[in-house]
Amino acid sequence: MTQHPSASPRISMLLLGVTWLEVAVLLVAGGGLLIALPAVVAIWPWPLTPFNLRFLGALYSAALLAAFVQARVGRWAPARTVTLMIFVFTLVVTVCSVMHLDRFDFGKAQVWIWFLLYVGVCLNAGLHLWLYRRLPLAGQPPRSRTVLLVCAGILGVYGLALLLVPDLAARLWPWKIDRFHAQLYSVSFLTPAAGALSLRRCAARIDWFTLGVTLLAWGLLPMLALVVVDAQVHRVDWSETAVWAWLSLLGLLVGMGTWMLRTATTIGTTTARDQSASA
Repeated sequence: MTQHPSASPRISMLLLGVTWLEVAVLLVAGGGLLIALPAVVAIWPWPLTPFNLRFLGALYSAALLAAFVQARVGRWAPARTVTLMIFVFTLVVTVCSVMHLDRFDFGKAQVWIWFLLYVGVCLNAGLHLWLYRRLPLAGQPPRSRTVLLVCAGILGVYGLALLLVPDLAARLWPWKIDRFHAQLYSVSFLTPAAGALSLRRCAARIDWFTLGVTLLAWGLLPMLALVVVDAQVHRVDWSETAVWAWLSLLGLLVGMGTWMLRTATTIGTTTARDQSASA
């Protein structure tokens, strides 16, 4: 998945270094929570029930893909989209954490690490979005701008509902969640919405690929986590309309991811054909 260097400048060493740090943290947190590794569960900043544990593991594991591609490629495409998603994710999580300080025991070192990581990563992402705001964009404005807007709108509306009216929006959740987790989980919809909106301006092949593989995992892994946990505890009522509405939103993410990966493949095929014709 290569691109011409002039089309997208290299990101700063600061952004690159912080992204590699995120990769390491997401690898441990995502993988550890997804498989319920006792060592990771024991140091989490607050107690987690089985469903919440695996769901967070699924989200962090999906986010790992985006962070890894950004770190590996090291250029503003795809970093423009990924950095925006990181900014939205960390900003919302930080705000929700501050709103629910009673959930944290500041006598524990991991709580301080939690806040330092989230605030630091958020500031770093915001700084680079500002510094690089005037850079020319790689790729072309997509023809499917309306599709991206509609998908972002659906995800964004539910994400905002979880954030602003958590008690009401949480009724769609397959398992019971409190206000803290409802507001925290708004990032699972606000973040991909931000990514989709970023592609509306301009998108290179690597942008489509990165967001595509991320959203595919962002939808599939939480589904898998739900099935695995419920097979053990039998708490989900699969006849409930709300459960299937929630799964439909994850299905939208899977569909978006699949479509974006196909778009990336199409762009690559078209580019190769054009280069061959002009040779």
